[in-house]
Amino acid sequence: MLFRSSLPNPALADAVAGEWAAQEDEISPAAMPLFSLAVTVIDRVTPQRPTLIDELAAYGGNDLLCYRDDLDELAAHQAQHWQPWLDWLASTYGITLVTVSGIMPVSQSEATKFPPLLAGLNDWRLGMLHRATSLSGSLVLGLGFVDGRINSERLFDLAFLDELWQNRKWGTDFEAADRQDRIRQELADVTRFLSLVPAE
Repeated sequence: MLFRSSLPNPALADAVAGEWAAQEDEISPAAMPLFSLAVTVIDRVTPQRPTLIDELAAYGGNDLLCYRDDLDELAAHQAQHWQPWLDWLASTYGITLVTVSGIMPVSQSEATKFPPLLAGLNDWRLGMLHRATSLSGSLVLGLGFVDGRINSERLFDLAFLDELWQNRKWGTDFEAADRQDRIRQELADVTRFLSLVPAE
């Protein structure tokens, strides 16, 4: 079928076909995450590639990992777990981001290096980077994820470090737990998708 021919390789095409084959009388989009992600790439990423690169670069210029809490205990926790990823970005891609205490925006002069870096990704990996980044709020973590340096569970723990820290102190409500579970599952779906698409 036409959609199958639009996919980058037989591995992803077979996986998507398997999702369709598993459908019964009523089609459940929630049961076809790979199909949904593939459609997103074909319909949005490919035709809007420059726009998505700009969106991702904006995340990098205002990255979650750069904003540390005013509370010393939490700030130390953030530094311990987040700073290694900023160091990784600097050593791997030559992009050094500045950190700040509080939520006031900080100018990131080296964020101009993100667009050329992102332009090197094919549409499939760019789409998954966009998904991981929008779920986590961090382009730095998204890059580590797409590069295979970090798995979906660790990505979640780092992206939601503040929230999980608060949960340990005060407990978690059911609504927050449900939202966290949905995000974990989405990241797991992106992981599977990445395993099926070419790196180049």
